This record gives sequence, structure tokens and C-alpha cells, in this order.
Amino acid sequence: MLVCICNGISDKDIDSALQEGETSYKALQARLGLGGNCGQCASFAKQMVSDKIAMVQSANAYHLATEIRV
Repeated sequence: MLVCICNGISDKDIDSALQEGETSYKALQARLGLGGNCGQCASFAKQMVSDKIAMVQSANAYHLATEIRV
């Protein structure tokens, strides 16, 4: 799904950047240019990024807990 029309940024681009270690909306703005032109995507993108970061952190915590139990 295209999130930022101005810069052609998709949810997959955001997912990739998060998997590569970006940890905030500001970092994604700097790296991808997310929300940097008209700003129409900013509120949606901020919420989406926040949700995705929470999911990544939960997944990482689960995997760490699984490794500790083994």
C-alpha cells in the first residue's frame, strides 16, 4: 500500500527500514523522506509507524524469551 504519494513510499519500504533498525518516525522521515512534502500522510504514517514499531518490539521480546527458555 502506498503511504506517501509524494515520495512513493509504501508500507513495505517502511517495514524494510524498521527491520533494518530504524526506531522512530523521525528516523524514517530522515531516511525515506516520509511526510516531507505536502504532509497529508503524516498523521496516518505516524500511527502506522508507531503500531509497526510496537509489533517489532513485541516480536523481538517474544523471540528473546523463547531463546532464554531453551
